[in-house]
Amino acid sequence: MERLDYPSVLVHAASGSHEALFALLAGRLQTSIGFELFTVLIADPSERQLRRIYSTDVTAYPPGLADRVEPSAWFDQLFRKKEPIVAKDREEIASWLPNYDGFEGTDFGALVNYPVVADDQTIGILNLTDRAGRYDPDTPARIASETVLCSMAISAFLSQSGRSGKD
Repeated sequence: MERLDYPSVLVHAASGSHEALFALLAGRLQTSIGFELFTVLIADPSERQLRRIYSTDVTAYPPGLADRVEPSAWFDQLFRKKEPIVAKDREEIASWLPNYDGFEGTDFGALVNYPVVADDQTIGILNLTDRAGRYDPDTPARIASETVLCSMAISAFLSQSGRSGKD
């Protein structure tokens, strides 16, 4: 994986240019891992919902309120244990998200949900989705080095939108 040019990344972050940071992150993830869909979610405690703040497919998965935050194994894994979820097929997706039907009518059949952690708190979820079999237990290790960039992009978004992330 190509090293980041941190001075230019920091200029984007300081200017609040979350779009440029997310686009850079998407390019890096596409090159190193691959995906059909990449999204980033943050918790919106005031709404008890997840808010999608970035999507590579804004028509089907637009920014805005996404899923309700409910107590579940998925929530515990990402927000309490701060560990990623890898599902290689729809059956494994259903074991984590039993009521989720957002992939009906698509070729999506595998996902990775990776918690983005700062100050020992999950501040966001990096999501990669692709065809069944695309991801395996080694995929999170390849994502780990990109979470710093994702954290910077989330911080830039929160700064630009006037949110603290702890509302």
